[in-house]
Amino acid sequence: MPTRNTTLNLPESLIVRTKAYAAAQGTTMTAIVRAHLEAVTAEPERLAGGPLQDYAAGIIGRDEAIRRADVRDYAALLVALGDAGLVPPRPSEHEVENEAITFARIFASA
Repeated sequence: MPTRNTTLNLPESLIVRTKAYAAAQGTTMTAIVRAHLEAVTAEPERLAGGPLQDYAAGIIGRDEAIRRADVRDYAALLVALGDAGLVPPRPSEHEVENEAITFARIFASA
């Protein structure tokens, strides 16, 4: 797919933090922005049915699932998913990497 340069007007402090974060993650600011834009603009292939099914399929996010399922918090959402025989969606590779880095930092400081 051909690419095109574009200009974004962002606060300098955000650019500095994002570039530092990207460097620490071994990626680029462009890759982070691209992944986020692709995620938020992706068209779901199909709607699974209800909020629990949509969340389990990764079609809607956690906050939207909590609101649509009319549960009080994430713990209640997890219980509702279990009761329905569903599991939460798998986190993205980026989220897993962030969690691993956080764990390594905590483990190293202990």
